[in-house]
Amino acid sequence: MIKILQPILFILIISGLSFGQNDTLTINQCVDLALKNNPQIRLAKSNYDFNYSNLVLTRSNIFPQVSLQSAWNRNGGTIFTGPSAVPLTYATYVAGFQGSLLLYDFQKTFSRISAYSDLTDASAQDLINAKQSLILNTYTAYFDYLQAVKLQKVSEESLHQATEHLKLSRSLFDVGSKPQFDVIKAESDEATARVNLLNAENNIDITRLQLENILNQKLPPVFSLRDDFEVARDSVTESASLNMALQNRPEIIAGKLRVDANKSFLISAWTANLPTINASGGYTWKSFALNQTFQGSWFLGVAVSLPIFQGFALDAGIQQAKANLDNAQATYDLTEQSVTLDVRQQYSNIRLARNQITASRSLLKAADETLRLAEARFKEEVGSAVEVTDARVAYYNAQVLLIQSLYNYQVTYARLERAMGTLK
Repeated sequence: MIKILQPILFILIISGLSFGQNDTLTINQCVDLALKNNPQIRLAKSNYDFNYSNLVLTRSNIFPQVSLQSAWNRNGGTIFTGPSAVPLTYATYVAGFQGSLLLYDFQKTFSRISAYSDLTDASAQDLINAKQSLILNTYTAYFDYLQAVKLQKVSEESLHQATEHLKLSRSLFDVGSKPQFDVIKAESDEATARVNLLNAENNIDITRLQLENILNQKLPPVFSLRDDFEVARDSVTESASLNMALQNRPEIIAGKLRVDANKSFLISAWTANLPTINASGGYTWKSFALNQTFQGSWFLGVAVSLPIFQGFALDAGIQQAKANLDNAQATYDLTEQSVTLDVRQQYSNIRLARNQITASRSLLKAADETLRLAEARFKEEVGSAVEVTDARVAYYNAQVLLIQSLYNYQVTYARLERAMGTLK
């Protein structure tokens, strides 16, 4: 038993370590993990399976319905034959089969089949929609974590600069070149930098938890995310992005299918007033004992049924189908309106994100030069501690703004792709 378990345990250990040793995850790997593990996908898949089952159940009505039957009965009592009565007890054995087939019902069944087929296709689009939403959430969590790591490094650098400035301020104070105010100001700046670093470290923990929640999987203690994305992405015009959204967005496609489905349900409800023609037939063998010869009989017929009065149920069914159709059409119109607004907003956001990157780089360059000059002036004892603090705060904010702009662009572009229905 030990010899059998050893290779199995070895494989399990290696498979468990493989994820931990592969400490650099790509966005595609994270997306695959999310699609595999997140329960949102299972929920959408179960809805699709439910609608497909309804389609199969409805289709079954157009196929022959065949059943087998057998029975044994024990009968007893008094049989009257003319003026005399005879007590009698006997058994009957019956075996046979029967079947029925829908011949024609004026499209009642086929309309329902068409409706459930459209609903099944709509639920398939819902599944695609759930996947795209999950992919977008994965992108957001992925870049939020990368941004948090970058901001932590900026906070560490800022703390290092504040510490060095504090050392310089103390040394200048010791030789009488600077007042005590500069030392106190430097100590305050260092404390502020430490608080910023604590917040940055906590933000890493928060974004890590958010990423693990999206992936529905615990990440190894030490890991990193690949950060090799170019800022430049494929450009598309606003009109082209809007056309792509109206063609590809799963909510739009699902809305159209649900409108078509409710049209078919309305046809089925109206044709419920028309006749239904069925054929039926069967064969039965019957005997009074198992050791006797079974006698056979058969039947074959065609039945026509026409509803005359159903307590106004048919009229209510038509009204209900009309209301459902109006609801589906209104929902589709609202979805189309919402998608159009979403595309235009995301397109505007992507232009803003590009401009923010350009402006943030210019701002960082100016803030870097300002900080360099402020520190040089302080060392030459012609500048004040307030100048250095202001310059360092401006430089820190410029670094943060550039990092936020770079990663915001990536998330915004993913949101534009999601709005167009092309996110994969």
